[in-house]
This record gives sequence, structure tokens and C-alpha cells, in this order.
Amino acid sequence: MTMTKDEFFGQPLWMVHVTGWPEEAIRPPEPLQKPVVAPPGARLALWPADPADMRHIPSNGAATAFQTPTFSLVNSGNRTLWAPKRSWKADLEPEGDGERLAGMTKLNLKAMFNDPSQLREALAWRLFARAGVPASRHTYAKLALNATYLGLFSVVEQVDKRFLKDRFGGNDEGNLYKAACGQLGCATLERRVGDGGDDGGSRYIAPDPGDQTYRLMTNEDDPAAATYDDLARLVRVVDGAGLPGGEDRFASDGYRRSVEGILNVRAFLRWAGVNVLIGSWDNYFATPSNYFLYNSGRRGDERGFAASPYFTFIPWDYDNSFGIDFFGTRWQDTDLVDWPSNTGSYGRRNSGGARSRIPLVQHLLRNRDFLRYYLDHLEFLLDTEVNPDAVAAVIGAGGGGLWDRVARPAFLESDTPHGWPFSGRQFTNDEVWRSGHEQHELRRGEEKAEGIVHYVRMRHDSARAQLAVLRRDHPAGSSGASFPAALEPLP
Repeated sequence: MTMTKDEFFGQPLWMVHVTGWPEEAIRPPEPLQKPVVAPPGARLALWPADPADMRHIPSNGAATAFQTPTFSLVNSGNRTLWAPKRSWKADLEPEGDGERLAGMTKLNLKAMFNDPSQLREALAWRLFARAGVPASRHTYAKLALNATYLGLFSVVEQVDKRFLKDRFGGNDEGNLYKAACGQLGCATLERRVGDGGDDGGSRYIAPDPGDQTYRLMTNEDDPAAATYDDLARLVRVVDGAGLPGGEDRFASDGYRRSVEGILNVRAFLRWAGVNVLIGSWDNYFATPSNYFLYNSGRRGDERGFAASPYFTFIPWDYDNSFGIDFFGTRWQDTDLVDWPSNTGSYGRRNSGGARSRIPLVQHLLRNRDFLRYYLDHLEFLLDTEVNPDAVAAVIGAGGGGLWDRVARPAFLESDTPHGWPFSGRQFTNDEVWRSGHEQHELRRGEEKAEGIVHYVRMRHDSARAQLAVLRRDHPAGSSGASFPAALEPLP
């Protein structure tokens, strides 16, 4: 069965069943941190599932959409790698000779361990798509190994060469960087200058190749492309290096033009608007990490990306959003413009008391034109997508919304409303119901999870109050932009 990506991610729920897997590896005491290649006789199969089906593993009948004996499995994630219910990644071409699923070589199955509602990633990726941000697509799957039901998982599109081809067409051969917290610290995009004034690409390459802060995911073996000089150039431009005016340089037209020449600023500002409203902090915000930067180069010059870089920001990892917190921060009340002021509690717990340093947000929002675009898009989001009625309608409890897709597969992870889920999920069925359906606040250890609709109501009211003050200097519509926006073509 040939399937497109649109068809794959348009399916409400999949059944993923791996058979012939070693029994001791179904729930190993330690996570699989290196890929394990499927042994002879193993098979990964996938078929459409009915979200209302009460069986753990419904029969596929003649409806198998994909199957392969060639694959590997590994556990994925940072904070949740050692969680009882782990995320999984299937590589369908472990040795370069496998079959592709809707053109994809990777299948990301995220356990949603921190999200009692099982809804947050689906809501976030939907918002990014509607905001014209180049972001992953999302659906859900039930996972089983050797007839052992492991539960409900988010399926998130991998950011890889196929992702780049779909978004950037012929400009899919450029440098893709994945940002993390590594040997050089977290991926702040701060300028790194040596004692002799050197701020070239080598300053962004960690000595330990396995612990990169900015990990080059493509062109690793191309000496001309793997210098990191393009990343250093982006950082230099964001810092306003060489522009006159001191601290006032960020407000200048020259700064605006220089940044627009190397970065899709408008797509980044739309990402920023969605991100600050949904309170997602584990990315280029509090951490900062968990994002991608892609240097595509320019149209008609696909191989000229190293000499003439043009970057696009790509988001990643959205389970910690819509009111999930571990640090005593009310993300629903955070400042729309001064992002670092929102991260003091996180910093006291993780960074020796320091607030986050995120110049790509801080410097851009000091420019009037960029700030006005950002504020106008924020207001559009509040009017249309990020308000209690709109979000409640998407969740649609009992009305064919997201809740009806997740409820039964999630409830199948436990035999009773209050019993411990055999899948290892940390929330009981009753807690999933109260969080996802009833929108109640939930606490578990250091985690606090607001009801999503309640969070959106508070965020909406706080953002409206802040906008009323900001509009005194930046009137509504002063950017001249219209929304909704689509992803801009490459220059």
C-alpha cells in the first residue's frame, strides 16, 4: 500500500505491532540507548486503528498499511529516557536498505510521560501548522511488542532530509543543526569569541563529538560544509556585530536588514508568539535547547548555502506546554516581551540562579519593526486560535475532537480507574480523565499540570492585559502584516 505523508498523519490512530522481538527487551531494566537491530524473524507492522476499539491490539485483517522485517529500535528522550514508560524510535533503514513508510525512514513514538491529558503535543503542532511555521506533523499510535500492549503514543514527524525536501524543495541539501545542552553549555546562540578575537565556526564545535551543543545532522563528512562557519555567521548577525550605535544598534534599520538577510525572521517571530502563549519552556526559552536551525541557502543556488547562508528555525518537543511546570513558574502570566524575566525559577533550580540568555529573542524584540510584527501576530492568535472556546472546541470532549482519539487507547493502559497503569504511565485513568476531559489541575511530585482550557483562559487574559499596555506605543496593525501567514518562500 503506497501512502503519502498527508494520508499517514491524517489517520487519527495507528496500531504499531512489533513481533519476534526478544522477550527480555520488551521492558528492559535500562533504556536502549543504542539502536538494536531486529533479529531474524522479527517484523514491524502498522495498520489503521479505531480510537473507540476496546481491544488492546485490534486485528489488522487485510488492512496492513506497512510492514517490514528490516528495522531497529531505540529509546529516545532526555528527561524521560529513564521513565517507566519510555519513548521509542524505529529506524526503518538501519543499514540503508529498508523500506520507507510514506517516504519516512524514522517513526517517532513519544510516551507523553509528563502530560496527563495526552493532548498537549497534538495541540501545539496544530497551532504551528496554522501559524505558517515549518514544524513536524503529528498523529497517535497504539504500540505493542510481542502482543504486549505498551500504550498510547504521540507520533511526531522526524526532522530529517525528507522533512527538508517537503518544506524547502530543491534546497534540501543544506546544513541542519540540532540544538541541545552539551559540552559548550546550552544552545543559547550567544556569540563565542576567543582571546584573540576569533569567533569563527570552530568556536561552536565541542571537543567531544558525542556531546555537541550544536550538532550538525547533515553534511557531516563534507569538509567545506562542516566548518560551522555558517552558524557563526548567523550568531554574529544576531549579535549586531560590526553595526554602529552600541546597545541601540538593535533598533536600527541596518540591524533589521542584516538579520532578514540571513534568517526567516517572520517565521521565527510567529513561532515565538505561539511558544510564549502556550507556555512551552523546554526549548529556546528557559533551557535553551530542543530546536533545529536549517541553513537552506537561497533559491537557485542550492549548493551555495555555505557561502550565502539563509536559516530557518524549526521547533521540537512540545509535551511540556499548556501549563506543565516543575519550578514554581506561572507560565500563563509570563511577560510577552521580556522572556528571560520569566525564567528565574527555572534558573535557580538548574543554572545557579541565572536567567536564560536567548539573544535571538531578546535582540529581535528590541527592533520596533520586528516587535510590531510579533505583537500583531500575538493578537491574531488570541482572536482566533489561543482562546478558551477555540481550544475547547479542538479538544472536543465527546464531540469528535482530540479527546475522543486518545481516551480509549489511554484507558486501555490500566484495568481500573485508579490502578497503576501496567504500561508504566505515571497517571491513572482517573487522572487522565480529570486532566484531559474535565480540565482539572493535577499535581504529581514536583510537577504541576494545569487543566489545558483553564491555562489558556488565564494566558489569554494575561496576554490581553499586557497587549493593552504595549499598544500605547505599538498600535494594532502597525506592522502592516496580514494573518494567517504561510511559510515564506526562500529568497
